[in-house]
Amino acid sequence: MKRFLTFVLRLLFIVAAAAAVILLAILVMRVDDLSTQSAALSTRVQAVAPSSTPTRTRTPTRRPRSTRTPAHTRTPAGPTDTPRPTRTPAPTRTPRPTRTPRPTRTPTHTRTATAAPAPAPYFTVNSAWVNVRTGPGNNFPIIDAVPRGERFDIIARNRGSSVRNTWIMFCCVKERRGWIYAGLVKLSVDWSAIPVAQDVPAIPTATSTPVPPTATRTPVRPTATRTPVRPTATNTPVSPTATAASANGLGVRIEPENRCSHYDSDDYPYPQSVEPHIVSQQGGRIYGPYTGTYFASIRETDIEHIVARSEAHDSGLCGRGSAEKRAFARDLLNLTLASPSVNRHQKSDKDLAQWLPALNRCWYVNQVVLVKRKYDLSMDRAEAETARRVLASCSSTQMLFTDPGSAPPPNAPPHPQSGSGSDCDRNPLACYDDNNNGRITCAEARRHGIAPVPRSHPAYQYMRDGDNDGEVCE
Repeated sequence: MKRFLTFVLRLLFIVAAAAAVILLAILVMRVDDLSTQSAALSTRVQAVAPSSTPTRTRTPTRRPRSTRTPAHTRTPAGPTDTPRPTRTPAPTRTPRPTRTPRPTRTPTHTRTATAAPAPAPYFTVNSAWVNVRTGPGNNFPIIDAVPRGERFDIIARNRGSSVRNTWIMFCCVKERRGWIYAGLVKLSVDWSAIPVAQDVPAIPTATSTPVPPTATRTPVRPTATRTPVRPTATNTPVSPTATAASANGLGVRIEPENRCSHYDSDDYPYPQSVEPHIVSQQGGRIYGPYTGTYFASIRETDIEHIVARSEAHDSGLCGRGSAEKRAFARDLLNLTLASPSVNRHQKSDKDLAQWLPALNRCWYVNQVVLVKRKYDLSMDRAEAETARRVLASCSSTQMLFTDPGSAPPPNAPPHPQSGSGSDCDRNPLACYDDNNNGRITCAEARRHGIAPVPRSHPAYQYMRDGDNDGEVCE
């Protein structure tokens, strides 16, 4: 570093010295040039100026050489015949012609500046997963749900008298215009500055003024006076292709499953960050509705697709675009929580006709119907018959919540035990190892109802018996 600084200082010194020499040489040349110009000017002045004033002289008479006659005598001043010549002034130096400036080009047409157009109004979603509907009210069908932070351009609004009863029409979700409640978004302009829509959809049912929605749907414990909720054409949007199937009472197409293209789970991605939104949707409960189980944290759960991704693929999504597949995979309408054993080894990719939960069957079947109608997915005849049979016996399709710490519901299937000849005997890790780490903990054993675990149980070999008494988790 020191050498580098020394080199830089030397280089600067050399540059400075060279600059000084150059400046000195320029100065000397300039002085020499000025001297030459001065000498030339003096010579020119002397050539123009008269040498002396001509005078009249008398012709000298020849005299002896001893007498020296002056060569010139100055004629005394006085009146003479010849007027004294005036001195011609030295010629003035003709100035150099000045350079005439180039005329500026005058534009033929002057462009008049116009004011920049005002930016289009927009809104930003500031609540978690807000529903988008086909019209300005809760009684209009849901098109989709948009997450926090999404931004959309505003088209118009309804004739609300304040923000609390104002709905915004915007573009676009699923290539459609939608309506969203203004109280759950942040507007870039004042709500009153938004133009009023002229083509507001008609209210589909004869109800009173809609109540402003909340950001997430909070489950409500059903009561005996609650009117049964059936999936009808007024609470979920129906694709035009599904109108021919309205006679089946479900609003879905009835046709065999068809895997029109290869199924790849990578085509249906979803982020783990959606889990808190599922918990919020379930009223803040980390809850598995299939079994009525409360979990200590979301680390103990799996994200469960109510309509399995592969089953949806075979029911119509196989021929859709990647954007619709991604939207399906992360749609909160189709997401809940479940223990890994239920999600991976019991329900897996089964449909309605192949698997039903022990608890919340009415809610589960209703969600399947709503999801299939939203994405225009089909059902085979076995699914449709199961759905109609279950829904016919339901007094409510709301999610039921058990009391924390209560026993599993009486109609829950028994946990597999040793000697039953089940798959859990042959592969206990598949049934009880929820985090897939190759070990079974006491928490996992209690969650699956097999604790205490004796030495004879197939899960024992994957557990740690600290006191070697032949029994774990006693």
